[in-house]
Amino acid sequence: MEATDKEKSWWFEGTCPPINGERLPVVLAKNVSFKEFAKKSERAKTGRFWDYDKGIVTAIELPSGDHEGAIGEFSRQIFDQLRNAAPQDNIRWWGAKSEYKEPDGCFVPRRLLNLPNPVPNPCDNGGNPWPTIILEVASFETLIHIKDKVNNFWLVPNRCEDVIVFKLGSWITKRRNRNGQPLRRLRCLKFCRRATLQLDQNATTFDPIQEIEFGTVGVNGRTSNICSAPRMKWLTIDRDCIYVGCAPPLPPLQVLSQTSAPGVAIDLYDIQQAIFDAMDKN
Repeated sequence: MEATDKEKSWWFEGTCPPINGERLPVVLAKNVSFKEFAKKSERAKTGRFWDYDKGIVTAIELPSGDHEGAIGEFSRQIFDQLRNAAPQDNIRWWGAKSEYKEPDGCFVPRRLLNLPNPVPNPCDNGGNPWPTIILEVASFETLIHIKDKVNNFWLVPNRCEDVIVFKLGSWITKRRNRNGQPLRRLRCLKFCRRATLQLDQNATTFDPIQEIEFGTVGVNGRTSNICSAPRMKWLTIDRDCIYVGCAPPLPPLQVLSQTSAPGVAIDLYDIQQAIFDAMDKN
């Protein structure tokens, strides 16, 4: 869909205008060089809300408090669980640099950052290590578009290891449940290169290996209590995925369960609450 003149001001002036999210994606500009796109994305800090393909710039998502709240809470939890790791075993927030499919959050082991440039594969065009864990939060961006980025960009050979997606449904007619929480469907989808190839070593495409409902509305549209308290819904990320490419020994992280490897566990109830807190402030 072509953007209106007012909507195109986001591209030309760098300020996000009011856009009805139901209209997304909208085309902001055409015949744009990647150099111009990268420059404007950095200046306006909007690269993760825009998509660039063959000279066309498209708005795929809108900045919002609930969007940023989910990112912040996920980051807090993953960093908190590694706060006692040795300095060399820490991870860092790592933004997109030479590539244009910029995610909402990405994380890379410090060990990889300390390697000489260019690092061995996987690395980007500038010789910098690719992040091992990618986070994407989407309200209006479609899962079809996200899966395209997963399969044709982030999880192609010699790039990332896990992609975590939070898909935020719409707030159902501004209604709330009996506890005063917004009625909203929230999903977490986990894509994992390692787990997928363990199931099928010839796999060339990646589907979610896990999908977790953690909202107050279920898949059937009815009120849900499936995630109504802490520690009811968890996302786990294996240590081997976080530290892929790092020489052993790997840090002795928590063993998540009797059947899983060491790693970190993200409480999705806290993600839910961060989203709801931001919605209440709108």
